[in-house]
Amino acid sequence: MASGNKDAGADLVNKLISDFYRTASDLAPDRMAEREFGVGNFEVKISQRHMSFRNELELKEYLCSNAVPYVSASSAYYRFPSGRPMEKKGWLGSELVFDLDVTDMELPCQLRHGKSWVCSSCLEEVRKETIKLVYDFLVPDFGFSEKEIAVNFSGNRGYHVHVKNGDVLMLDAAARKEITGYISGIGIDFERLFPTAGRRGEKLVGPSTKDKGWKGKIAKNFLSNLNAGVDSLMRMGVDKPIATKLYRSKSLVQMGIDNGNWDMVYIKNKGEFWKRIVEGQAVSQSDRIDRNVTNDPGHLIRLPNSIHGGTGLIARRLGAPRELYRFNPMKEAIAFRKGFVKIKAGTKYPLEMAEQRFGPYAGEIKVPTYVGVYLYLRGLASIINFI
Repeated sequence: MASGNKDAGADLVNKLISDFYRTASDLAPDRMAEREFGVGNFEVKISQRHMSFRNELELKEYLCSNAVPYVSASSAYYRFPSGRPMEKKGWLGSELVFDLDVTDMELPCQLRHGKSWVCSSCLEEVRKETIKLVYDFLVPDFGFSEKEIAVNFSGNRGYHVHVKNGDVLMLDAAARKEITGYISGIGIDFERLFPTAGRRGEKLVGPSTKDKGWKGKIAKNFLSNLNAGVDSLMRMGVDKPIATKLYRSKSLVQMGIDNGNWDMVYIKNKGEFWKRIVEGQAVSQSDRIDRNVTNDPGHLIRLPNSIHGGTGLIARRLGAPRELYRFNPMKEAIAFRKGFVKIKAGTKYPLEMAEQRFGPYAGEIKVPTYVGVYLYLRGLASIINFI
């Protein structure tokens, strides 16, 4: 990991960051002069806060001259953003912000490489969850338009979603907690979803794919896992014999659930079985977002289009939420594309960047600058020299 010690890696990375900010564009967030900023070093992501900048030029000059590896901005707007303590800032409202990070998810690939490594499957899954947040919750359930939603790659392991709708600006922490509670499925009442559960001799009536809100999500999510196969059902907590039985009858099961009938295939103790599966869906969803970020109106979060000091990637701002459907961060968020570096690396897993595969490595190797910087900042390589 880069540190305050002078070495070839630290010198190179500092120069690359400084050069990046010298020519960077589109760094200024809206209402920039009303936001608090925080900056960090390679050890601490926010080592100094209560800062403000009047315009993009002023910000760029600071980031360039100090080679800042981490810069964050508040989701809140203030009369006096550099004021302290917080009470003196004069709060004017806050965006509603969501932070989705792959380390908050439980994924099959993590059983192989752990949570300290991020593979292409990790990034694909967190991208899908971000799409789900926007198009399964924020747009249909809360009525936000796509124009009111801004999305950026975090620069590392996930995405940040900013809701800029005027109605959310004045929400306090308690109201924001209610929103995250709904999205996380906290308090889902199984008996309300399945009113005939426990009634002997009656078919099990439940949510249909036509329902809105959580009812429709539960039906659609189960069918999605059903169509994905036995292993997908087992990851939901379905025992293999029942998962196999359901999958073999998936057309019949889907026809039933499409119309709210969850009783097309015989399952012993069906009420208890479906209650466990449905409640598991809510727990699974709650892992996807960092509720502390959303609930805090004064949270500082990575500045879009800035450098992430742990990867050397850009916290790339997407032009519109729909770009999530095609966005590839390990191609489109690369900052340092020029030249090559000689590194000494020890990696266990391949790295996919710019549609190429690099490693695993053991020893000295020449790689593109962006690969060397990524591995160096991950603590997996030392940089010998710039080529």
